Amino acid sequence: MELSPMTWLVAASGALVVAGLTVMIAGPGPDRPAAGSRVRRRPNPLWTLLRATHIPGTERRQHRWRIAGWIVAGLLVWMITGWPAAGAALAGIGAWSPWLLGSARAAQEQIGRIDALSTWCRRMADTLTGGGAIGLAQAITLTSDHAPPQIAGPVRQLAERLRSGHGTPLDAVREFADGIDDPVGDSVAAALGLALHQQSSGVARVLRQLADGVSRDVRARRDIEAERAEARQSIRMLLLIQGGVLAMLALVPGFAAPYGSPLGQLIMATLLAGTFALLIWMRRLAVGSSAPRWFGASR
Repeated sequence: MELSPMTWLVAASGALVVAGLTVMIAGPGPDRPAAGSRVRRRPNPLWTLLRATHIPGTERRQHRWRIAGWIVAGLLVWMITGWPAAGAALAGIGAWSPWLLGSARAAQEQIGRIDALSTWCRRMADTLTGGGAIGLAQAITLTSDHAPPQIAGPVRQLAERLRSGHGTPLDAVREFADGIDDPVGDSVAAALGLALHQQSSGVARVLRQLADGVSRDVRARRDIEAERAEARQSIRMLLLIQGGVLAMLALVPGFAAPYGSPLGQLIMATLLAGTFALLIWMRRLAVGSSAPRWFGASR
């Protein structure tokens, strides 16, 4: 039996969609540094998102089940409408929706981390002023157990490095800066490294000045995020409009007929790919670009 061009297109598109989404979920093996090198290969952000390497283990299974659900939804749309382009678009946008729509959450988490850094600096200054510590290294150790949860991990690692004496204090604060991963964190880490090296008597005053500067930065970032809320709302509206147009095409045979041909599917795939690229561009506008980091173990 001779197969029509549309049958070949559906079969080929199905194979590509299933293979591509399967590879995305499985992902490559763990990155390994080359022999004699301490630099790790930067993972592809698409692998990182779909493999949930940035999500705690307790939530990783739910994350992957959610992606699998979107893949199934895309396959169902494909089977019902006969449009592989629409099914692939639904699966792709659904899988990346937390990233596309999660710019506000990511920004608020980063602001919370910097705000916690200000709180920790003030706590160390109070510890030094109140006589609870005889130096900055001891103040870091004493406050590490009660550090704000947003920065508890980097602070405890810094305290452990200083307590064990493994490496130099400068190496320890560089790794701390990498844990914060923000230019403001670089400034605080550099000041801590200088204070640990000089051991002067005015460390508490410097820490309070650092905390005041970080607090001003936090207020400025919150004002910027309030202005970016409109761009994030535009992303959601664009998704709703696009979904409504596809639903109308599927429900009205007269509008849907031209997209049943191979050329129509190619045109639909091009339009949907352009929509996805526009969403990525709008997401980057909503997040903005931060100042480059200048201090850290990898710098």
